[in-house]
Amino acid sequence: MNFNNGIELTQSQKLIMTANLRQSLEVLNMNRMELESEIVKELESNPLLDAEKNSEINWEQYIKDMENSRSFNRFENVFNGDSEVNLENIIKSNSNIYDDLKFQISLYKLDNLERMVCEYIIDSLDEDGYLNISDYEIIESLNIDVETFEECMHKVQNLEPSGVAARNLEECLIIQINNHGIFDEILESIIKQDLKLIASNKYKDICKKYKITLQECKRFAELIKDLNPKPCEGYFNSSKESIYVQPDVIVEKIEDEFIAYLNERDSYKLKINNFYKEVLKNSQADKDAKDFIKERLNSALSLIKNIDSRKSTILKIAEIILKKQEGFFNKGAKYINPMTMKEVAEELSCHESTISRGVNGKYMLTPFGTYEFKYFFNSSLENDNNEAISSASIKNMIRDKIKAEKKDKPLSDDKIAKLLKEEGINVARRTVAKYREELGILSSSKRKK
Repeated sequence: MNFNNGIELTQSQKLIMTANLRQSLEVLNMNRMELESEIVKELESNPLLDAEKNSEINWEQYIKDMENSRSFNRFENVFNGDSEVNLENIIKSNSNIYDDLKFQISLYKLDNLERMVCEYIIDSLDEDGYLNISDYEIIESLNIDVETFEECMHKVQNLEPSGVAARNLEECLIIQINNHGIFDEILESIIKQDLKLIASNKYKDICKKYKITLQECKRFAELIKDLNPKPCEGYFNSSKESIYVQPDVIVEKIEDEFIAYLNERDSYKLKINNFYKEVLKNSQADKDAKDFIKERLNSALSLIKNIDSRKSTILKIAEIILKKQEGFFNKGAKYINPMTMKEVAEELSCHESTISRGVNGKYMLTPFGTYEFKYFFNSSLENDNNEAISSASIKNMIRDKIKAEKKDKPLSDDKIAKLLKEEGINVARRTVAKYREELGILSSSKRKK
């Protein structure tokens, strides 16, 4: 074996990822909220950067509203002339489920120990309303006897929403039926042992096991399906702050032609602070101060440049979507065409990853509502006339057929595939099943009523 030292020249290509290029890619990948957070972060750390929001305010209407308004006491309309509560004027409070449950328990006649145990149980519930710690753990932590714990648990489980403080799904459902005044041993047994059979609509198996009629079985199934498996879920969802999607691009029809333009409303307009420009021009200014200003100036200009590049790329992608999806913008979702990111990348002479970043988290306001950019990108299948049909169009067809089906005789995936074939679209049963699952629609056996 020979080991020789020597010098050899080789030629290779390498991509040097500069800080500016990295920021450019990150900014392009951001949605509107992430970009706004990035701008605010830069504003806090960079004194050279100034910003103002583009907010269109109808000042004439604003002044008119101010003139028509009057000062009032926020409590003056809560009661009407007969001193009765006017419910329309009561504003919903932002209390949480734990406060509500504690308020309900405060209405019971309890001693100090019972109140403490009940509140401890309430504080131990998760956001769905379940008690996920063991009875033993509570008894040991509070140093109480089993009888006191059971009495307090019973009181908490009688609170609203019904089903709260259950240890598991089965107990949650049984609490709900008992609170409705339903006490049936067979129904409770089905809940404890055979919820999977109910979920799969296997009523014959249940009838055979419990020796009941099909009509009784259906009645039990309807009762169970009307119960809430997560008693507090709706409460938390309704109390959370709503986040509204703001479109990056708006498409409007102007003089029989669709036009795409950027949505600049509530976006930041960035500029360089003039004070620091003067400092740089001043020959007597401190060198360290100048170096700091130059560094911050480069950072500010880089962000402004990358945001402008982001806007340009998004608008170009939107214009190609508008051109290639003309059928959608004229007639709606059923007429969406097949389109891939590779096609758009080739048209814009850029890498496919750039298009992927450009559509990530971006939204478009169209005549048919707000859609994510990704919605317009989909694969295709051929019909009997060798015409390409987008997967999105086929999904819409599947959804429409399922909507129109008879609830007692839902369409199977195989039947949907046959119906599509009659319309000239050859789709395999497994493809129908895949699209149905992507639409979040249950199988025919689980849709049957």
